[in-house]
Amino acid sequence: MNELIVYSSHFYANFIIFLFVLLRVSSVIVFAPVFSSASIPPQVKVGFAFIFSLALFSTVKPYIHIETLNSMMLLAVTLRELVFAVLLALTVHFIWSGVELGAQLVGFNMGFAIANVLSPEENIQISVLSEFESIFAILVFLVIDGHYIFIKALAYSFKVLPVGAFVVNQGIFDIFNRLVAMLFAVSFSVLAPAILALFITQVVFGLIARTMPQINIMIVAFPLSIAIGFIVLGSSFVFMSNALIHYYSEAFKYIFAIIKVG
Repeated sequence: MNELIVYSSHFYANFIIFLFVLLRVSSVIVFAPVFSSASIPPQVKVGFAFIFSLALFSTVKPYIHIETLNSMMLLAVTLRELVFAVLLALTVHFIWSGVELGAQLVGFNMGFAIANVLSPEENIQISVLSEFESIFAILVFLVIDGHYIFIKALAYSFKVLPVGAFVVNQGIFDIFNRLVAMLFAVSFSVLAPAILALFITQVVFGLIARTMPQINIMIVAFPLSIAIGFIVLGSSFVFMSNALIHYYSEAFKYIFAIIKVG
């Protein structure tokens, strides 16, 4: 009878620890790059979170210590884990948002502002070029094993940052400000060749329209802008991939910085 009581208490303690591991893993997966895509069924996300939590359980168990267990404590831990997961995911999502913002500007100058498609990652309407560049950014992220680095960071967070111990301090605000600045830097630098080429094209068309008003610029400008945009975009893929790899490297540093500072 005593052995049964000891076994039951041991099982209960391990089960509670597993729930805390599952809480952090599932919170991160809900917002994590690639894993948070709306095209992935919820059943797959739940299954992956459960399997990944089981895989991490034996490794991170020594780092989880539960002193009290009540409703207020569970609410506080859940909110902190959600904020922590959102900040980790934003490090990469800001890069993708920057790419979409730059592609939106390029598409507007090419005359593609009306052509929208449904984004399977975010389940919203975005321009054709924004979706194209977003998929390209995701492929670069997968090629450099960014998803594996994200998983490593999640496993590392259990050792450095106990479950429910995350706090929003001045260091987190500084990192967030840098991420916002990186969003606008990505939106211009990654698509700088196409933006500059189309801007010069529009200036030239404006000068021609002023000097030779008898020419119907609209008929010439629309197809020529599309052609120049596609040519420059196609020839700048190597530059874009190198720029994205640089920004992903910065984002990975911010991920580990959030874990250490928080």
